[in-house]
Amino acid sequence: MKKILLILLFAFFIKTQAQEIKSYTWDAVPIFASIPEEYKKQPAVILFDKRWVHTRINANLYGFAKFKMEHFAVKINESSEISKYNKVTADDNTTIRDTKDFHARVIKPNGDIRVLSESQIVNSDLKNVKSIVFEGVEKGDILEYYFIVKENPTSNGIEIYQKDAPVLHAEFTLTDSGSAMSRVYASGEFHYNKVKGKIFYTADNIQPLVNERSSKKFRNLVKVLYLITGSPAEMSNKKWETYFKNYIRNKPYAFSNGDVKKLVQKLDIKDKTNDEKLTILDEYIRTHFEPYAEGETINTKIKITEGNSKLARRDFVFLYKYAFDILKIPYEIIATEDRFIGDLDDEIVTFYEFTDINFYFRDLNKFISPNEVYLAYGNPSYEYQDTKAKGYNVQKKQESYVYAPVVSSDFTKIATESVLTLNPDLTKVIIDKKLSMTGYTGQMLRYSYNDLANNDEKKDLTDFVKDISIDDVDVKLLEHKAENLEFKNNYTNTPFVINSKLESVESFTEKAGNLLMVNLGKVIGNQANLYQENTRKTDIDLKYTKEYHHNIIFNIPKGYQVDHYNDLVIDKVMKYDEAKNCFFKSTVKVEGNQVIITIDEKYKAINYPKEIYQEYRKVYNASADFSKASIVLKPIKKK
Repeated sequence: MKKILLILLFAFFIKTQAQEIKSYTWDAVPIFASIPEEYKKQPAVILFDKRWVHTRINANLYGFAKFKMEHFAVKINESSEISKYNKVTADDNTTIRDTKDFHARVIKPNGDIRVLSESQIVNSDLKNVKSIVFEGVEKGDILEYYFIVKENPTSNGIEIYQKDAPVLHAEFTLTDSGSAMSRVYASGEFHYNKVKGKIFYTADNIQPLVNERSSKKFRNLVKVLYLITGSPAEMSNKKWETYFKNYIRNKPYAFSNGDVKKLVQKLDIKDKTNDEKLTILDEYIRTHFEPYAEGETINTKIKITEGNSKLARRDFVFLYKYAFDILKIPYEIIATEDRFIGDLDDEIVTFYEFTDINFYFRDLNKFISPNEVYLAYGNPSYEYQDTKAKGYNVQKKQESYVYAPVVSSDFTKIATESVLTLNPDLTKVIIDKKLSMTGYTGQMLRYSYNDLANNDEKKDLTDFVKDISIDDVDVKLLEHKAENLEFKNNYTNTPFVINSKLESVESFTEKAGNLLMVNLGKVIGNQANLYQENTRKTDIDLKYTKEYHHNIIFNIPKGYQVDHYNDLVIDKVMKYDEAKNCFFKSTVKVEGNQVIITIDEKYKAINYPKEIYQEYRKVYNASADFSKASIVLKPIKKK
């Protein structure tokens, strides 16, 4: 009898939790917080954004379901903002089973409340999803709505609160019932609250979203991420050691361990050093297999000793793993997360979508990223530099930590040698250019070039060569030749080279009386700049450290001599930390009938704090300044 009573009480508790979210409603007369002075001139202000997610998982008692409530109010201060907020769809995703409730109203500046009728809440283009359109909205109105939807349960979710408009109050609640378990990962702006046993998270005065160049855009968003499992056991299985043990028990789709043994025998590398074994193995895999495109059907049986096949992402991982085990090479399987997205949790795997599996060889201090098709064995993928990875030593059966280093700037160098000659009418130029690239840039562009070269559409390759040779400058590619195309060059960091001959379509010159101005700076291509971004809200985060080295030779046309070249001489150095400083320096000299320009630009760190933004900005803008700079020529006076 007691057992039956407990079951009935448990069922009642589960049902009560679900009913609580389904019975959510708004106040008949809304009360909104006053808008701070700093936001009164904003085109729109979000007064509040409240969200509540409840997951119910219990197969025997009350089924599987997820309920979501969203309650939102925005004040329209400018008519231009109406179209951004007057159309609302109730959580437009593919997991919705039913729209349980949907209400909307307009609060006029004089306090009048106009509630939308049920007839104005209609079916959207998505099945089971309702939508509304606020009509007759005017400047000064407040738009308010809330909806409750029933969805299929999901293992995780993301709620982004930061928008183009400031948010005065944000609130997130996550509840669960039955066997479900959940965790919340809120960004630093949110505060934990517990009132009468109810846990929720709040954030106030969220600044408007600012799109800044070279920033961790997703990571910096004000947001909440949540994790849901169907049982306590499932949550426990997300602990790192358990996760790794379960992961390595998986099997590949398309081959067996025996197939990999045959491949290792074919490579005949048993007498090589571990570093040599890894280099040969990696080159074979990189040059004989490619990943499936999204939506492609996976072939469940391939002959890996013959190569030239496609593999699933997981199969790349296990092809390497089986080979390491066969070759008895010590390794750690590591989980990494893109530093532009977030950090791994110390305890558990949170979001599989953000977690990548790689390998680390501690004795060699080198990495393999199985699913980065362009990247050779050696350095970590640039997204994981300066991050802490969770590792698992398969041989020792123990957890570990791996710190992915920041790779020095001398690994990635972009160098050019350009010779410019004006055509007879002195308007356009012929450019003979050698472009040489190493490191991350070299490996990525080597891969891209080979990929495009194998396509039937040759225009794509032509456009690619023009873009990387002289970006965003209208030129005609007369001829080009690429060198060091083979993947093996990545292991020695041999430069990927493109030699090209280009003819300008747009003019490089301008007459000013008897003076001739030649825009020599344009030869480095159009350069991004931070001219308009006077202030900075987030740190500067670069993909990788790098160096640029340019050598430009300009043949002075017959009958002319140099008047001045002041704008081409630039020297900008960051005042910060000598080990991390960035700089741009260009020098000019005249030798006979040639002008010789040398440029050195270097970024020695991948992160610069926002407090030194102006120092960074002056260096970053220097290349853009140079690209606009001209040399001034004058006629040689006849004796």
